[in-house]
Amino acid sequence: MTASTATSTNHDDTHINLEQTQNAWLAFQNHAHIKRPETEGEYLELHALLDDLTNRYAMDDATFGPLIDLISRYMLEWENTNDPWAQTPSTPRDALASLMRDRGTTQYQLEKDGVIAQSTLSQVLSGKRQISKGAAKKLAAFFGVSHVVFL
Repeated sequence: MTASTATSTNHDDTHINLEQTQNAWLAFQNHAHIKRPETEGEYLELHALLDDLTNRYAMDDATFGPLIDLISRYMLEWENTNDPWAQTPSTPRDALASLMRDRGTTQYQLEKDGVIAQSTLSQVLSGKRQISKGAAKKLAAFFGVSHVVFL
């Protein structure tokens, strides 16, 4: 076999694989209706599909790798727009205020439970004072989060 024959054979194999991949993709897309999710339900459907595909195929699989990548990108776009955890507070003070608001916790309650003095907490929430390491550990234990959130 000459070099040109090998190239031709490889080119033909690539062409056949590409054609098979395109046909498989069209059939699959018509069945699965893959699109950018607009609702949480559609997002969850994509998530289930991605779980199924990644259990069956590797990311570097020539046929399904690009599909897995596409679904992952669609999911990430939705998460960045709709997931409240993707929009995390930017400062420890914001994280504390968000946790207090979300859980209905008052400054009085935090002082009563021995977590942090109300006067100190007031200064933290107004931006006049940083959260100390000791207070961060107590707040983390109280809210059930990592102390790093408050540092």
